Amino acid sequence: MNYLLFKLRFTTAVHFGASDSALSLDTSDDHFRADTLFSALCHTALSVRGSRGVEQLCRQVQAGTLLLSDSMPWEKQRFFLPKPMKIVESNQKTDFRSKKAMKKLNWIPVDGMEQFSASLSGAREFDVTAYPNAFGVAAELIRAAHRGEEEPLLYPVGVYVFRENCGLWFVAGYEQPQQSEHLKQLVTLLGLGGIGGKTSSGYGRFVVEEVLDLECPVDEQTRWLSNGLHSPHSSCSLLLTTSLPRDSELETALDGAFYQLIRRSGFVQSEQFSDTLRKKRTQMFIRAGATFAHRFEGDLYAVGMGGNHPVYRYGKPIFLGVNL
Repeated sequence: MNYLLFKLRFTTAVHFGASDSALSLDTSDDHFRADTLFSALCHTALSVRGSRGVEQLCRQVQAGTLLLSDSMPWEKQRFFLPKPMKIVESNQKTDFRSKKAMKKLNWIPVDGMEQFSASLSGAREFDVTAYPNAFGVAAELIRAAHRGEEEPLLYPVGVYVFRENCGLWFVAGYEQPQQSEHLKQLVTLLGLGGIGGKTSSGYGRFVVEEVLDLECPVDEQTRWLSNGLHSPHSSCSLLLTTSLPRDSELETALDGAFYQLIRRSGFVQSEQFSDTLRKKRTQMFIRAGATFAHRFEGDLYAVGMGGNHPVYRYGKPIFLGVNL
């Protein structure tokens, strides 16, 4: 498997609704997950190549020749990873404030992972204050829905605005060289229309600031990432994709794993699927940041119910081999 790193700079506010929240319109996450990315790429492929473009993406995922990670933040030239979920026994006494700050920390920079790993065993202290935990500002905007001659209905929309030197990045795995060029084209076009919710209002637009070939690392960060992505037999594997093992994989995958579950739901965004708005089947996925002793393959799950064409939710993982 070959890997590309896509670095995205957002030119507008974003709305990444949390499907595990009853108030997904009122709030916004600070990043999007792989199932959202895959769905957006399918819509882009449909507009460019028709149904054959969507079928091609689905076949590649089902065959395991196309893999996607969740998005993760970057600040300037520093890339961040989800904080690994891990419980270890340590005799080291930690200040209460440090424990509280560590609990709130969601992201660890690539160049801080070795220090973080050493802190788990008590070999050294991890300086929580040295790294940011926010890469932008959450806000609430008031929108108006117009219904004929009635008074406009006002409603809040939660958005997230990235700071000037911050954005999101994700990893894509592929097998064939032509897939690389196709992915670059789709992601570039996706940026013009936006990703996430309320794209019709102009949210979620981005430019691809950089595409890095992780098969040819350019610095210590990309070399570390490349080594981890090509370490399938590591004793500990960090999950970079919110995903779900197949039923036959669950028992083995969860043996010795540290993980949290997250609800994935939403509506089918296809005018051809049904005359009315239909919900996708709700599933509980494993949140990125989980750590595993045994890897799994996951699947592309059918989540459309009673419509005119299949609807899928992306659920295949990308793992990063780490020492924890």
